Amino acid sequence: MSRRLIVVTATLLLAAWLGTASARAATPPWSPLFRAINTVRRTHGLRPVVASPRLHWAARHHSADMLVHQYFSHTSPWGSTLYHRIVSSGFRTYGYWEAGETLAWGTGFDSTPAGVVQMWMHSPEHRAILLSPLFRFVGLGRAHGSFKAHANAVVWTADWGHR
Repeated sequence: MSRRLIVVTATLLLAAWLGTASARAATPPWSPLFRAINTVRRTHGLRPVVASPRLHWAARHHSADMLVHQYFSHTSPWGSTLYHRIVSSGFRTYGYWEAGETLAWGTGFDSTPAGVVQMWMHSPEHRAILLSPLFRFVGLGRAHGSFKAHANAVVWTADWGHR
């Protein structure tokens, strides 16, 4: 009887641990920034933005490209722009559309969602995009590694869209 109880208990503990691990694995690395963005938007009386898989694709690739090639810009060294990334992502399907982009990188607090949103809110250009009622969709990209001679840096891209 006690042997069965030990096996059942061990099985339940393993199932709980696997459930927690799979929930963590299912949470995308950008979701804390997504929540922070929508918290700030709600605080300012704006509707939350909706996560766009196609914009996530564009943002993820741009963050990774900046990290791998060690640049920090809206335009890649070979000329790829936000327009090219949005068109390639398939976000633009037909009709009128607009897009914006905010970038951030840092280490420590400056690499966290709270630090990134704080930096954007203190920059007039980034704040205008973050708090624009025009943008209804956002895609977020996060790349982590050595960047510009800083270990454990995080490079963020937020691609904003309206259609």
